[in-house]
Amino acid sequence: VGYVDGIPIMHYDSDTERAQPRADWMGANLDQQYWDSVTSIEQNNQRVDRLNLETQ
Repeated sequence: VGYVDGIPIMHYDSDTERAQPRADWMGANLDQQYWDSVTSIEQNNQRVDRLNLETQ
């Protein structure tokens, strides 16, 4: 979850493996390319986190 001033603005759903806007202005002002990029970053973070949990 991403926050600005304590308000959630985006969320990565580990079940659907997609990043999604939580603030209306995020959804209205950012194109699909942005969300695809954030999704890719978060998918990689999820893989790394899973590997780190398995090796500890």
